[in-house]
Amino acid sequence: MKALLRRLPQPVRDRMRAARKRYRSVRYRLRERFRPTRLGREEIEAAIRSAGVGEGDAVFVQAGMAAFGTIEGGPQTVIDAFEAVVGTDGLIAMPAFPLTGPAIEHLREHPVFDARTMPSRMGAVSERFRTGPRTLRSVHPTHSISARGPGAEEVVAGHELAETPFGEGTPFFVLRERGAKQVFFGAGVRAITMYHSFEVIREPPFPIDVFWPERIPATCIGMDGETTNMTTLVHHPRLAPGRIDVSAAVEAEVKRRLLDGGMRSVELGRGEVLCQPLPAMFETFERMLADGVTIYDPRILEAARARGRGAPA
Repeated sequence: MKALLRRLPQPVRDRMRAARKRYRSVRYRLRERFRPTRLGREEIEAAIRSAGVGEGDAVFVQAGMAAFGTIEGGPQTVIDAFEAVVGTDGLIAMPAFPLTGPAIEHLREHPVFDARTMPSRMGAVSERFRTGPRTLRSVHPTHSISARGPGAEEVVAGHELAETPFGEGTPFFVLRERGAKQVFFGAGVRAITMYHSFEVIREPPFPIDVFWPERIPATCIGMDGETTNMTTLVHHPRLAPGRIDVSAAVEAEVKRRLLDGGMRSVELGRGEVLCQPLPAMFETFERMLADGVTIYDPRILEAARARGRGAPA
């Protein structure tokens, strides 16, 4: 069945993914109506601290609230909890990606990115954080980052000028160099965007050709209203059907290896908070690669190899 689904056109798969998301939303609301799990800020703070986040830390947070139950106060409670834990000397960064499907399709439909107004599609916490006071946002048409706290200007600066969305000169690179901690707050490791940074900064080069062969043009409007015409690399959509965010088997294997590599796991309500410093996470990525494990289903890589794309170099 999965093999048949992978052969469906991307628009059909996107509609199926949207339908699955709606189903999960309905299931969540029904579950909370009949068997509610309610969490407050103190419980969230305690879980974040137990996961290894502390005063003065820089964190890259990928959040999904539905996994936990009902959080009193909604997204703002989550943000307040993280700010309380890292304190005034800490930095919080979150994805503010405007896309919901393949980047190449997004850019064809939305060739203009306005950092001031284009919403984040990475969940309610991400969008609330983006629109909050003192939050800065990097300028990139597919993978912008929001940041708040000391050093936020350095994190978001120059993203639109970088050679790739994830490598040197991007927020992802700066966060790793700073030793930030990756926090999956109910999102699970399927939201492992940082792996794409590993793909482009690794030396020797990553052995899989993951990008579309041509750069895609876009127009970006920054927080100050300045317009920049640029081009960006995007991941090849042929790899999407077997990527970690749609493959439960890949997700389970990557999570197992991250936990073996020292990632902390803390239960919170019905969900889980995962945390690990980025340098240690990248070391795990390297060990995974040595064993032939990536965030892509090997069958998808084999199919891509047969078509001449996504093949090992």
